[in-house]
Amino acid sequence: MRTLDLIECAEFLKIDRTTLLDIVHRGDILGAKIGRAWVFLEDDVVAYLREQVQAQTQKRIEQIRSGSPATEARVDKAIRKQLSATDPRRLGRKARPLPRLPDVDTAPTAMAA
Repeated sequence: MRTLDLIECAEFLKIDRTTLLDIVHRGDILGAKIGRAWVFLEDDVVAYLREQVQAQTQKRIEQIRSGSPATEARVDKAIRKQLSATDPRRLGRKARPLPRLPDVDTAPTAMAA
């Protein structure tokens, strides 16, 4: 069983250490303060992360299934954008003709030995 300190745990979760301390004080992640240092079990951190993934995924699924007006509007806008020939915001650069290069002699040149 691997243990993590405060900084390692924050890096594992890709969050700031102050955010991690807020989560710990709410009781969402189990950890112990041993002396001056916080210690976390990797299994507990992974369990917290899995709970968050499941909860957020479930929330997104419910929003899609509920057909909320905001979701419907975003979906319609995305579909219209994909079906449109061009996006008016991205006109791009105008094509420029290639520059005229000077003619090069085709006669072989003598190379110095």
